[in-house]
Amino acid sequence: MSITFRIATAADDRPGPRAVINARQLAAFRTFLREESVRSRTVLLDPDAAEDAYLSYHFEARVCPLPLAAIARVFDFDADVIGVVEEAQFRCRRVSVWRDEPAGTIAMRVALTSDQGLELDLASGNAEVLLESLGLTPDSIGEIPVDTIRERLANPAVRRRAAAGGITPYLDRLDQLIGLADADETSRLEWA
Repeated sequence: MSITFRIATAADDRPGPRAVINARQLAAFRTFLREESVRSRTVLLDPDAAEDAYLSYHFEARVCPLPLAAIARVFDFDADVIGVVEEAQFRCRRVSVWRDEPAGTIAMRVALTSDQGLELDLASGNAEVLLESLGLTPDSIGEIPVDTIRERLANPAVRRRAAAGGITPYLDRLDQLIGLADADETSRLEWA
């Protein structure tokens, strides 16, 4: 079992934009992402397994490095898709594509994952040691304001406890993750 640490904002607490796309647009989008990945030498499609039909409907894509107009063209300039991509780029997030089984459609929305994928996914034991070194109760689900976690990361005692627990590299990755919170004053660190 694992626990993922990520940055959340007030925008994550309310429904965001959502678009319905068709199978032709899905195929064109995946092709576009693969071509742009090769051109830019950047992984834009996660996961990318063409032979797996399940994954072709369930994936996340980086859209921040790409021009909005180029993505919009793939979707025939659909206003709902433009709204999703624009919001994802504004919030430095990926887009998530999935098959909405009850509705029988393919949907797109802003993902919970940051554009650069800096989320920290740790085995439960390591996550508990990390939380304890930060002076937090090692619960499997929780949240804390970003300012509070920054203060704790600046405390030398936290670094000593992390070193004693062998998790110093996780603190460094947590520092990188916290750097994502600069854009929104409602940011908080969540884990689950």
